[in-house]
Amino acid sequence: MPGKAKLNDMIEYLVSHFSGNALTRTKLVKLLYLADRESYIARDRQISNLNYIKYHYGPYSEDIVDTLQEMDGDKIRELSGRSSNGTYYRYEANSDYEGSTLTREERAILKQVLREFEDTQTKQLVETVYDLDDLDSIEKYTPLLQDTNVNVEQRAVNS
Repeated sequence: MPGKAKLNDMIEYLVSHFSGNALTRTKLVKLLYLADRESYIARDRQISNLNYIKYHYGPYSEDIVDTLQEMDGDKIRELSGRSSNGTYYRYEANSDYEGSTLTREERAILKQVLREFEDTQTKQLVETVYDLDDLDSIEKYTPLLQDTNVNVEQRAVNS
């Protein structure tokens, strides 16, 4: 995947700066999406080059899961467990953030998204993401962050 270093740095930044409760996979995916969405609105381009689709719990990209598995044990640690809802994954940093591919502006967007949502419960975060672009009205597997489905008037973070 081209631009993989940028995604790695986004993940490393979010995981190492996260100070909320547990950073689950679902929450991490939504935070990545919100950062890309804010960047798309502000700069006409995402931070990453991910292709998001609407999936079971909103925006999703298989590339995120692949990247998380590749990063496990290096910059981040993936911990899994079982709950009444099935298997869950959460992430912790193995080291301090050192990412060099993110610009100051991109780090500021990630910081804003974290400040706004790190203490938000995952269920509420999913609902927030759905409400931003009325994802309930979009068919499953539809590509997201396209001109036709981004409500640029609805910002996720307070600028």
